[in-house]
Amino acid sequence: MNNQPIRAEDLPRLTRLQELCKTLNAIEHLAKAKHDKVVYAGRIWRYADLVYLAYEYYVLAIPYGLKIDNFSQWLAAEQAILKQFNLPWPVATFNAATDNA
Repeated sequence: MNNQPIRAEDLPRLTRLQELCKTLNAIEHLAKAKHDKVVYAGRIWRYADLVYLAYEYYVLAIPYGLKIDNFSQWLAAEQAILKQFNLPWPVATFNAATDNA
């Protein structure tokens, strides 16, 4: 993480990053078994959910200087999954984030 002080307005974003990290760890099995489903926190998760949460983590992590190299490579390859499930892929945001990283 950058050496910037944490401000009050950062807390919701950092809390969301923490939640995403827990969920991603709990459903990481889907990365290897794309057709499986995982039950976690009272919900059934699919591979597309994993990809979408990883993208959200990627976008939220950039301003804090968190390591995202693996996410950026994986997410670039998974754009088709998001399109298949009619999930939006904000290409402009992804490209800008990649340029700034």
